[in-house]
Amino acid sequence: MGYLATPGALRVLAGLLVLLIPAASAGADGPGNENIRWFELQSATLYSRYRYVESSAGVTTANQMQHKESFRGRLKLDKRGRLTLNAGIFSGRQFIGSWNNSGWGTGDAQSNLAVKQLFLAAVPWKGLVLEYGGLYLQRGESSEITSYDDDGYIVGERISIKRPDRFFLDEISVTYAYLGDTTNPNLNKRFHRLKQSNYHQFLVAKKFGKRIGASLDYTLQDGSETLREAVKLSAPEMRVLDTVRFENYQRVDVRPDYGFALYGEKLLVRRLTLGGGYAQIDPNYGNLNADRFLTGKRIFLMVNFQIFPELAVAPYLTRGVGNRSPVAQRIRLDLVLNYNLLKSLQRTGLLP
Repeated sequence: MGYLATPGALRVLAGLLVLLIPAASAGADGPGNENIRWFELQSATLYSRYRYVESSAGVTTANQMQHKESFRGRLKLDKRGRLTLNAGIFSGRQFIGSWNNSGWGTGDAQSNLAVKQLFLAAVPWKGLVLEYGGLYLQRGESSEITSYDDDGYIVGERISIKRPDRFFLDEISVTYAYLGDTTNPNLNKRFHRLKQSNYHQFLVAKKFGKRIGASLDYTLQDGSETLREAVKLSAPEMRVLDTVRFENYQRVDVRPDYGFALYGEKLLVRRLTLGGGYAQIDPNYGNLNADRFLTGKRIFLMVNFQIFPELAVAPYLTRGVGNRSPVAQRIRLDLVLNYNLLKSLQRTGLLP
């Protein structure tokens, strides 16, 4: 069954309950809301999915049901929120995955839950953000296809400047951190990495009006240098597509190579969105990008249907095309059901 939760995760969850229970018992207008002013639950989502994966050798490597739990929140340490303690609690055992096996199908049942992110954030002046601890990764306009998996984590420090009124760029950020321990998401066992640094990122981002966003970043990881560029166009009035994103990378040393992804999506009818595209990731990329893509050339299709405001179903299908070397995922099908617990809490009045 694995471990249910690390001691750190239990402490954070207990803290969440201490903050939320008084508000729930007092009602939306009761004295418990004083706690809510200091604590902000930013996201709380529960997932379930069926996953089927077949390798290029024709071998079925996964045919299973899985579940996932995801919570993000922050505690304000001053009334203005200029100093906050931020936490991310997720299921899963890996850098590229927050999913636990249910025991139905391949794989033993799991119930892992860990604090993957926990960091202090300070805003001493408007637009200047300082972060220290277990951090999320920054991608700009790039997605997890050509960058790092959305479930990834690092330990270190970051400084960001977000003053588009003073500078041409909307965001400038510098990160010095440690990226590793890819099968040990528990931050309690990674805090010692604060003394080490193998990941340096320099990122800039710019919005051109309300429709175009672009970003550029230089990343040095374990001596390997990579440049990433991405541009996203949002124009709902287009007849064919509402959104188009092109992203690419160039690894300039340590097995130099190139990869890219092209994605487009369209709102077909109310609550139904269809998206898809093509991705090409070189075989030496490192397998730290999205576990749904990893390496190889592939076409992919995504659908999102919002059944209710809190409940959505999101099928995903990909197939490898034109690959000369073996790929782990020649065919992959995900049927994902996600429930937005935060929206339910807000709708019922338990949270503002």
